[in-house]
Amino acid sequence: MKYDLSKKPTRGAQRTLEAFSKTMFNLLAKKSFESISVNEICEISNFPRATFYNYFDDKYDLLNYCWHLLSNQIYLNEPSNAASDKILSTLFDRTYYLLSSHNELLNDILKNNPSNSSLINHFSNYLKRVIQNIFHEYLDFSSKDIPLELVVNHFSNTVMLILEAIFLKKQPISLEEAHKYLTFLLGHLIIESPERN
Repeated sequence: MKYDLSKKPTRGAQRTLEAFSKTMFNLLAKKSFESISVNEICEISNFPRATFYNYFDDKYDLLNYCWHLLSNQIYLNEPSNAASDKILSTLFDRTYYLLSSHNELLNDILKNNPSNSSLINHFSNYLKRVIQNIFHEYLDFSSKDIPLELVVNHFSNTVMLILEAIFLKKQPISLEEAHKYLTFLLGHLIIESPERN
């Protein structure tokens, strides 16, 4: 991403980023991502192209920023010694609530960008990477004879499989039901996963 997310934005930068991301979300709810142009984004946002390119390389870069805004809501503030099953369920719940709270937007986006489109795949992959990063930070399987990378991939694939079915493939179920799916698919790992020292 061209824009440095590690630095605190000025008020002007914040307004500009907000205008561009709001425009992108509004356009995605009305048309396919492929048909959206940088010119259109700038025109609706009321900024010249030069300003857009000060912040983003292209519309894909802006899209990454939009996904960043959404996924930022699922980061954890659990203690580093929290049990793996607590981390898994907390992360799953936060991601479920994130998608649930933006369900109307997701449904609008899906009207113009089918669940198998490159846009939706891009979103799923972005969210999966965020989930993997959080698992890498919190899970500790060093006392098990299994690589952490394998566990992280298994957990994140399973979490995304359930959430994609519910929110992107429109098979809605309650959080309680989703927990049953998660327990059925990962229960043996959750029960045996160690706590950090």
